[in-house]
Amino acid sequence: MGTAIDDDLAVRLDRVEALEEIRRVLHGYAHAFDKRDLPWFLSLWTEDARWQPDPDTVFRGRDGIRRGASELWETVFASHHWSVNSVIDVDVVGGTATAVTDVLAMAGTADGWAQTAATYRDLLRRVDGRWRIATRETDVHRAVPVADPAG
Repeated sequence: MGTAIDDDLAVRLDRVEALEEIRRVLHGYAHAFDKRDLPWFLSLWTEDARWQPDPDTVFRGRDGIRRGASELWETVFASHHWSVNSVIDVDVVGGTATAVTDVLAMAGTADGWAQTAATYRDLLRRVDGRWRIATRETDVHRAVPVADPAG
C-alpha cells in the first residue's frame, strides 16, 4: 500500500529524471545544430513548436524549423554553441517546464566569423513521455565580428 511519502518520492524522482532529460534536450540543440544533424535537431521539438533564432525571425512547426535550419546552414558554414547557466523549472504533474540558458556562439559566414552572446528562453512540454522544446526565443545581447589572425 502506498503512502503520501511514497507518492512524494515518486514525484521527486520524476522531477529529477525530467531535469536530466531536459538538460540533454537543451544541450542536444547545440550539438545537433552545430553538427548539421537534421533528424536529431527536429527530434528536439514538439510538432507545433515555435523557434525564434534571432529577434527578427520566427519559424513555426517542425516543417518551418526544418526549413529554417536548412536556410541557416546555407549561410552559416560552421557554428559552435556553448550553453551555460541553465535555470530549469519543471512542473512534472502538468508536463511543462521553462528554462533560461545563456549561450556563447561562434558562427562562420562568407563575411567572416562572429561571436554572439545571447539568452535562450524556452518552454518545454512532455509529449508521449519525452521532453521537447515547444518554444525557444533568443535574446541577442551582443554580436561582434572576430578578427582573422591570418589576415
